[in-house]
Amino acid sequence: MDKKIEIIQLKGNELKRYQECVLDIAKDLVRVCESEGIEYSLSGGSILGAVRHKGFIPWDDDIDINIPRASYSKLLSVFEEKMGEKYYIQTPKKFPQIGILVTQIRKKNTIARRKYDWNLEQCGVSIDIYIIENVFNNPVKRFFQKNISMGLSFAVSAIRACNNCGLPKELINLEGRVLNYTKSKLIIGKLLKVISLKKWIEWCDFWYSCCKDNNSKMVSIPTGRKHFSGEMYLRSEMCIFRKEKFETENFNVPIYAEKYLEFFYGNYMELPPVGKRERHLFLELRF
Repeated sequence: MDKKIEIIQLKGNELKRYQECVLDIAKDLVRVCESEGIEYSLSGGSILGAVRHKGFIPWDDDIDINIPRASYSKLLSVFEEKMGEKYYIQTPKKFPQIGILVTQIRKKNTIARRKYDWNLEQCGVSIDIYIIENVFNNPVKRFFQKNISMGLSFAVSAIRACNNCGLPKELINLEGRVLNYTKSKLIIGKLLKVISLKKWIEWCDFWYSCCKDNNSKMVSIPTGRKHFSGEMYLRSEMCIFRKEKFETENFNVPIYAEKYLEFFYGNYMELPPVGKRERHLFLELRF
């Protein structure tokens, strides 16, 4: 990665065309979810887009989806039959070399190469799937599930930071997202690499999903930006849905979406200053 690399930032009509491509993936996924009884909702910034903009955040280009663990397992079982003609799915366990703990549904015959998949052969236009995990009611079990999960997440993050430390600094700086590539984290990543990234990801998945109670009071989205402890919610608030318009479609959002947005973003109706708006950049793009 030491050669000069062109960094691609979408604007204007090209951004709109890319958003339409991403929206098509989400629409196809939602059709499968609704026909197969798979629970889902928009996630994170996509909830914000639906509530504040009735669609994409104008400068954004992605759609994030939450799916409870039981429904996620069902999606994997029907994916090839229902979506395999147009799409492929990249799970963390099947593609550990990416080093991310989020599942991605990608469109075939496209390329949308970003910083985390710079060395991956298959990297089509994608949407992200975040698994809603059950959390133990028992406080002792919950303590171990939460803290071991967060420790393992940090291990994966440290190894990924170590693997990606050669990425162009221009790419990282332009995106506007603070990445913790501290020297100590890189050293820890190098030490932890003696165990394969695949094994660390398998351990993460085991501890994330170790509670099998689909009626537990609490749930968590451990792969979310605030990690396991910061992404714990009442099941009654995160896993009951209502419809909200997103561009041309009506998608599920959590029933108390506004409460979620206030917790996550504060005054979520106020637009951030231009300089603090997160940007998604590409190293290669064909769609």
